[in-house]
Amino acid sequence: MKHLAIALVVCLLPLRLSAQSVDSSQAVTDGLRHRLEILEKVYFTLVDHNPLVMSVETLAGRSGPFVITADKAFVRSLKPEELAAAIAHELGHVWLYTHHPYLQTEKLANDVALRVTSAEVLAPVYEKVWRRLGSRGNFAEYVSLEVKPGSQ
Repeated sequence: MKHLAIALVVCLLPLRLSAQSVDSSQAVTDGLRHRLEILEKVYFTLVDHNPLVMSVETLAGRSGPFVITADKAFVRSLKPEELAAAIAHELGHVWLYTHHPYLQTEKLANDVALRVTSAEVLAPVYEKVWRRLGSRGNFAEYVSLEVKPGSQ
């Protein structure tokens, strides 16, 4: 019986960790959403695989609510401040969608994100995305602001 209990705890532990990750990520999402003055509700969810690594979309037509869908393995690879920067980027898309729906670009989403994070934190997130997707990019091309040397 003791072995069964241990096996059950070991099997259920990842579910508990995922629930804690979603709860803390939702709290970060809500805090950043308020700082960016986004009125629409934005939900955060983890999935086993997201081919875009992290993305956002509306759940019910033009007016939301919105959901950020994040790849579990990618989220585990991020430091807490990097996760906040990645969420800020996705919220940048929400901000643009609710203010200027025809101006969606990565650069503009990052410009919004940089209101609540820094390029020094956001740049490593891009490196991790590119590594995960097997591609390469230049972070300076994804922000309008001048990027300091060493943060690319």
